[in-house]
Amino acid sequence: MNIKRSRPAIRSILCMLWSGFFCLLALAFSPQAEAVYGGHMQADVFPQTISSQKLAGIARQQLELEFYKAGEKRRHVLTLTNAPSDMRLPAGKLRYEAELPGPLRYGNVQPVHIRLLLDEKLYRQVVCYYRVQVFDKVLVAGTDLALEKAIAPNAVRLEEREVHGGQGRYLSSFEDIAGRVPVRYIHMGQPLEQNMLQNPVVIQAGTPVKLVTRYKGIEVSANGIAMQKGRVGGRIKVRNANSSRILQGKVVDAATVEIE
Repeated sequence: MNIKRSRPAIRSILCMLWSGFFCLLALAFSPQAEAVYGGHMQADVFPQTISSQKLAGIARQQLELEFYKAGEKRRHVLTLTNAPSDMRLPAGKLRYEAELPGPLRYGNVQPVHIRLLLDEKLYRQVVCYYRVQVFDKVLVAGTDLALEKAIAPNAVRLEEREVHGGQGRYLSSFEDIAGRVPVRYIHMGQPLEQNMLQNPVVIQAGTPVKLVTRYKGIEVSANGIAMQKGRVGGRIKVRNANSSRILQGKVVDAATVEIE
């Protein structure tokens, strides 16, 4: 009989205990709850905060500095792809250093390393990532360009395109294509790059040529025969017509090879 009379009281005690437990859980996981470190609140141990936005801004500033140092004046777009979360730091004089782990990555994702220093001692290193896009007005094929065929001025046009390399890879002036021919087939709409063009063939194998050599201001010439086809500035094998000796020289023009 005593057990039966005590059951309501036991249920009441259990309900009070459960209610207290859930209140503690709610307090522990509430947004206002602070983490405790060695008896101190998080804000006491880590009083400084550096935001994700601030870190991204530091990285962007470094990228702009790298563009300036490289003399890059073309239009560019920097898109943040990943940045560290907000960070808490201990008390101390905060300073940061940012650097790129290599050259600018045109048309790719560029990491920027940021070192956080407290009282001139390294505290942590984080990394931000930006997609780097650079745009320039470059020559674009207005029609299909055939191998080894001269390029007519109206066969190309200037367009703004994203470039994937540093200065000088893409052609941007009509003078750059004057007298040059494609190394390979170039499709319509494709931007022209330096390695896509070359000088045309001006000497065919078996062609008579003039062989010249210069030494201390004295020029000596002889008749020769080209053993290979050649382009201006390129090197080919030739045969001296008098001695039949095989030599190698640089093509000066369609009729002259300089023996060095």
